[in-house]
Amino acid sequence: MTYARQRLWLGISGVGITVLVAAAAVLLDLPHRLIPPDADRQFTTALAAIALVWMLHAALLLPLDLLGGLVVVRRRPGVLRWVAAWLRGVTVQWAWYALAAALLLRSGQQFGKTGALLVFVLLQLVLLSRQAVVAWLVGGLRVAPVSPALAAAADAVGIGTAGVREIDCDDPAFSGAWSGAAAQRLWVPQQWVEQLAPAHLQAALRRRVAVRTLGLRRRGVLVAMAWNTIGFALATAMPRADLVTAPGFVTVMAWFTLWMFVGVLVLPTLSRPAVFTADRAAAPQDGADTVAATLTQLDRWQDDEDERDPRVESVFHPVPSRGARLRALAAGDAATAAVPGGGGAWHATRMMLFLGWAGIGGLSRAVHCNVGRPALWVMLPAD
Repeated sequence: MTYARQRLWLGISGVGITVLVAAAAVLLDLPHRLIPPDADRQFTTALAAIALVWMLHAALLLPLDLLGGLVVVRRRPGVLRWVAAWLRGVTVQWAWYALAAALLLRSGQQFGKTGALLVFVLLQLVLLSRQAVVAWLVGGLRVAPVSPALAAAADAVGIGTAGVREIDCDDPAFSGAWSGAAAQRLWVPQQWVEQLAPAHLQAALRRRVAVRTLGLRRRGVLVAMAWNTIGFALATAMPRADLVTAPGFVTVMAWFTLWMFVGVLVLPTLSRPAVFTADRAAAPQDGADTVAATLTQLDRWQDDEDERDPRVESVFHPVPSRGARLRALAAGDAATAAVPGGGGAWHATRMMLFLGWAGIGGLSRAVHCNVGRPALWVMLPAD
């Protein structure tokens, strides 16, 4: 079994376990059956009951985290080093979950569902605007001085040295990201700077510039936020769900997790066309051959999967296969980006997973690309 297929089965297992638990919770009304009635006597005990749920979920995912972080990886870290990284990641995530749960529960108790929904949107905006800080806290990413090679490439594509950050990360699949609500700075993996040829590094950066200037990144963020907001509103309206009691809150978490699962299945259809658009956008200046060589190398550091069954790709992969991208690049086929609005919504699927922290969604670190890899829990891999 290939590396990519092993990662896929890890993701299927993590998502499957999470979805089954969430479905059982809502179908069997487990929160109201298992959480003691006296948990709601005080705000702190209600919050503790809610916290116990996400801790139990983390315990369920732990075997998959071990496999995904220590066994099915490109570069195996030491056991103690991985344990320290995992503990750091879950501690920061749980601290955020505690803050989000406290704010949502209190706002639901005092201002009702409308007030809580506004808080949910604000929490997403905080996550978006402070994604770089959260990634640094969770993943232990290290900001290195901008090297001359990166500075030259950034100047060549019009970002400038001030617009980039060079990031040292132990995971070769780390692909950086635009940080901030308005994509103010581009986080670039140090591995790209050190191991890509100058022309290939420039092509990689030009693709990222394209997703910003063409509005693909903004569209991806808006799709992700809208999907989560609609899902959270629906979750609060479901039977036995509320934002007043601990059992009701856990029921909302379960429904929201199921909505995220639907997003994992649906949103890749919008994410994939944006990848083709970015590939083509870099070709006129850097050359199609250079872009092709660049995306080939970057893919080898991630799944390294030349072709996929179209049915598998349509469900599990927001980034098209390497072969599909190379064929689209060679053909220059604009039809590959034919979706409403044109060009697709870049990184919408995986941005939805990260912003799902606002509702304590259970899938954010259970998917194949980041299970067991804390460095990728916040800035999930991209093309």
